[in-house]
Amino acid sequence: MTLASFYHTLKFEKRCSPHTVNAYQTDIEQFVEYLSSQYALSSPDEATQAIVRSWLAKLVDEGLTSRSINRKLSALKAYYNHQLRLGEMKTNPASRVNTLKIPKRLPVSVSKAEIHSALYSQDEHETDFSIRRDHLILELLYGTGIRLSELTGLKISDVDFGSQTIKVTGKRNKQRIVPLGNKLLEVIQAYLEERNKLAETGTEEIILTDKGKKAYSVFIYRKVTRYLGEAGVKGRKSPHVLRHTFATHMLNAGADLNAIKELLGHASLAATQVYTHVSVEKLKSIYKQAHPRA
Repeated sequence: MTLASFYHTLKFEKRCSPHTVNAYQTDIEQFVEYLSSQYALSSPDEATQAIVRSWLAKLVDEGLTSRSINRKLSALKAYYNHQLRLGEMKTNPASRVNTLKIPKRLPVSVSKAEIHSALYSQDEHETDFSIRRDHLILELLYGTGIRLSELTGLKISDVDFGSQTIKVTGKRNKQRIVPLGNKLLEVIQAYLEERNKLAETGTEEIILTDKGKKAYSVFIYRKVTRYLGEAGVKGRKSPHVLRHTFATHMLNAGADLNAIKELLGHASLAATQVYTHVSVEKLKSIYKQAHPRA
């Protein structure tokens, strides 16, 4: 009952995304399993700081990334803080456990030529539903910079053809308005004509599977990976790479950093400033290649 109360708080009070709630639930269930198998304990409330540390050490030995381990620790800390507020516990055994250092990694983006190849790998006048849908997935991710979770939740009512904008619901249900270009609006309109013939009654989401059901994250992820691979992208291939590419191309074209922050839905400018480092690295590369004394 205690865990159910915690998940309810995450979902309805803190308004965490379904992805975050599911991730935290998985993390805590793994910890509970560890407690049962290693210490014969039945509840995370019985754990000590030493036990929490031993679990993290086990995860390190198993080869999990620092980012993944830190998320699991974050889940535990959030759960124990919930218990403290309810008066179920007097101390948080995870509060003094430090997170692992994460090496800084610059966002990965793809070139304009690769984007063009991915977007126009199919005939834009093709009327086949699946081809139009796949094209729209790429256009929306690159043309607006929205997250994968935001794309799966995008509804027809979120598109305003009059103002040429879409309403995007991001993390913690925060909403923002993102402009749409004329080309993207045309792609949406053409797709909707085919989508509405296939959609199940009551389905409001824009992106659907071939069976007319709401598209899920893995479905879209596989589509993006496939088309970027066919376009010749050698490195990482994912919807988030297209989000990085959107921001990087905007910045390189002279867009204001604050404007990019608002378009991406970042809570602070610090999260957006990483793209300036990408641009600096690009300038360094060009300088080293072009300057005779570089």
